Amino acid sequence: MNRTNVYETIGALLGACYQRITNWKHWLVMPLVLVLSPSVWAQTPIQKVLVGGIQFDSTDPYVSAYKVEAALAIALEASGRYALIPNVTRDSLVRTARNDSMSVQVAADRLGAELIAFCSIGRIANLVRMEVVIVGGDGWVVTTSGVGYGTSFLQSDSSKKRIIDPAILSATQRALCVAVLDSALYAQADSGFIVRPTQLAAVGGIEFIVSNPDLAPWSIMREKIAASYDAVSTIVAAMRQSAEISVVDIESRDSIYALAGLYMVENYNPLSRSELTILKGFEVHHVITGRFERKKGGAELTLIYNEIKPDASYTPIKKAQFMVAVDSKLAFQDGVRACLRKLFGSITEPAVQK
Repeated sequence: MNRTNVYETIGALLGACYQRITNWKHWLVMPLVLVLSPSVWAQTPIQKVLVGGIQFDSTDPYVSAYKVEAALAIALEASGRYALIPNVTRDSLVRTARNDSMSVQVAADRLGAELIAFCSIGRIANLVRMEVVIVGGDGWVVTTSGVGYGTSFLQSDSSKKRIIDPAILSATQRALCVAVLDSALYAQADSGFIVRPTQLAAVGGIEFIVSNPDLAPWSIMREKIAASYDAVSTIVAAMRQSAEISVVDIESRDSIYALAGLYMVENYNPLSRSELTILKGFEVHHVITGRFERKKGGAELTLIYNEIKPDASYTPIKKAQFMVAVDSKLAFQDGVRACLRKLFGSITEPAVQK
C-alpha cells in the first residue's frame, strides 16, 4: 500500500508521537468513510494492525493499557482476519531508530501495518464500554469506529474482587464488529469467542398491583421491596448470555444514576422521566419493565421490552405474560424466566441445586 506523505496528510490529527494518547475528539474529525464491504473483508488476507493509542482511566484498578492491548490482540486473532503487531515490536523499532518522537504513521509504515487502532475504554461498576477507531487506506485517511459493551458478573473466589477481563474482551470484539460493519465477524470463531454487537438494556421498575381488594392478600405483594429486587436480579442473571442485548446489572445501573445525582431508586416503582433521561445519556437504548397484578387464580406477571425514545419517553416493542398460581418467591422467579423465554428465546438457566 502507498504510505507516502502520511504525516503531512493526517499527522496533526493522529498526534505526532505514538506514545502520547490522542484526544478521542480528534479521531472523530477525520472523514468517516467505509470503502470495504464485509464480503471484501472476508476475501482479504490477514491484515496487520498497530496500536496507535489507548485511552483509559489511570485511577481504575481494573483497567490498564496492558489489558486493553491483550484484549485487542485476542479479538483480532479470533476474527481470523487480523493480527496485532505487539507493542514490544514497535518499541524495539523506536529504540533501533533512536527516535523517541517517531509518529505512529511512520512506525506503521516501517512495520508493514495496514491498519492503526486507537482504543478508548471506560467502566462503571460491572459495565465496560470500549470504542475502537481504525485508521487505514492510502495516506491513512480512511477511518471507521465502533462501540461495544461488556458486562461482568465474575468475582475472585479468594478476594471477592471483580474480574473484568472477559468483559473487556467481549466489549472489544463487539466494537470491532461495528467498526468493520460485520455483525457476524466471530460467527466462525471458537465457541468461547462467538459474540455479536449488542445494545444496552436496563431493567426498570416491576410494579405490584392489587386492583381487587376482595382477593386474599399475597405475602409477595407485601414484600415488594425484596420481591422486586429479586425479579430484577433474576432478569439480569437470565440474560447474561443473550446475543441480542447486554443487560445492565443493578449495581451498574444505580452507579449510573448516582453519577447523574439520582439516588435511592426503588425497583418496584415505575420508571421516572429523570431515570429515562439519565439512561439515554449513557447510551442505554432499551429498558425492561413489568407489572405483577393480583387476579383470581393467582397473579399475572407481565414483562415488556421497550425502546427509549429521544425525548426520554419509552414505547413497547414486545411483551410477554405468565400467570403465577402460587404465592412464593420461587414461583415468581419462575414466572420471570418464563416471560423472558417468550421475549428473547433462550436464557441463562439457574444452577441446579444439589
